Parts: sequence; C-alpha cells; structure tokens
Amino acid sequence: MSYKGRIDIVTIVIYIVAVYVATIAIQIYQPVTGGYFNLGEAVIYLAAILHGPIVAALAGGIGASLADLSTGYGIFAPATAVIKFIEGYFAGWLIWKFRDKARNIKAAVGALIGALYTLLLIFFAIYYWSGPTYVGPEQFLSLTITSAYLEIPVYVWIIIVLVIGASLSYVLVKKLVTAWEPLALIFAGLEMVIGYFLYEYFVSNPLTGRQPVAAIVEIPVNIGQAVIGASIAVPLASWLVRAGYGRGKSD
Repeated sequence: MSYKGRIDIVTIVIYIVAVYVATIAIQIYQPVTGGYFNLGEAVIYLAAILHGPIVAALAGGIGASLADLSTGYGIFAPATAVIKFIEGYFAGWLIWKFRDKARNIKAAVGALIGALYTLLLIFFAIYYWSGPTYVGPEQFLSLTITSAYLEIPVYVWIIIVLVIGASLSYVLVKKLVTAWEPLALIFAGLEMVIGYFLYEYFVSNPLTGRQPVAAIVEIPVNIGQAVIGASIAVPLASWLVRAGYGRGKSD
C-alpha cells in the first residue's frame, strides 16, 4: 500500500509531540559544540517506517526544532528544522520505495546487520555514554532546571546495548521487518550527521566563539544518535505492526 493513504493531521500532530518529548527527555550536553545527544531520532524513524516520508519529515522538522527553541538551544533551531525534515523524508522515502524489493534479503544478512549494530552500540557505550550523565534539559522556556545526575557504569551500558542488539538481530533474522529498514535509517542518519557538521563548522561554532574544527567532535555522537535511534525504532515498529498498528493493518 502507498504511504500516501496514511497521512492525516492527527497522526502528524501525535508524532510532532512524540519527537518533541523524546528530544527533551534525555539531553546529554556536548560542550565542545554546544549541541546535545537525544532520542528524537527514534521517533522520527518510527514515523518513517510506519507512516512514510511526509509524516516523518514534518514530525522531525517541527518537533525537534521546537525542542531546540524551548530548551535553550535556539541557535540550532533553524538548522534542525531543515536537517530533521530532510532526514525524516529521506528515511521514509527509502523504506517505502524499496520495501518490496528488499523482502527477499536472507536471514544471514539480517544477522550480520544486527551484529554490526551491536558492535557500534558497544563502541558508543564504552567511549561516549558511560560515566556522568545529566538526564533532561538544563533549560526549559528560559527557566533553569536542575537536571538529574546519573553515574552509569560501562558494564550497565554494555548489558543494555547487548539486549538491544540481540532484540534487533532476532527481529531481522525472523524477518518481522526487512533488513533494508535499518540500513535505510542509517543512510538517512548520515544526512543528519553531515548537516549538523556543516552547520556547526560554518555557523553555530563561529557565532558562539568556538573553533569551527570542533564540529568534528560531534560527528561520532551524532552517528551514535542515529544508530541507537534506529535500534529502538526497528524492533518497536515491528511490534506495533504485529499488534495491528501502522503499515501492517492494510499490507
């Protein structure tokens, strides 16, 4: 079924709100660039899988930019509106355009993709996510917020990502979704990584007195954001389809 039949205002609004909430719920500040890690990609990718490019694009562009504006990251809001719009549209377009052609990907390929995802998650868990973490925004609507402080040991992160990776691998091997979906999301995520690098290098870092070359530091962080977003969205979308929500209802 074409994704065009699934577009409606209520669905778009729901996903805009969901992207907004996911983006502000966990914000890990990156002092070198002034940006932050968040889970908004998971909802953008979920919208792309279940509802196609239009819903994902509008949810990403509007929801994420509103999150920037309301939590003290307004300098990124214009770039976020464009970058996340393109990311959502690209993710949805790739998945829906090539879905039928990708049905016959073998389980072994799915297992390999799951393993590579798991290795990437372990890398980011060890080098970027473990240690001191402030949960939630530091600012909301110009009000300063005392964020919750967590000290998460590396072994806890490894356990978490192994569970996520195993879940994703199981879904891929069992062909509940095509192995093409996580690949499509990573391709779309690369647009986000490149977009923010260019914006930070040429616009936000110079405006805030930071070195333009510091934008390189956030590249692995944004890659990790795309990877963990896809790792959440793919199994969740499969479960929702099996429960009768989204593209599974009429396919």
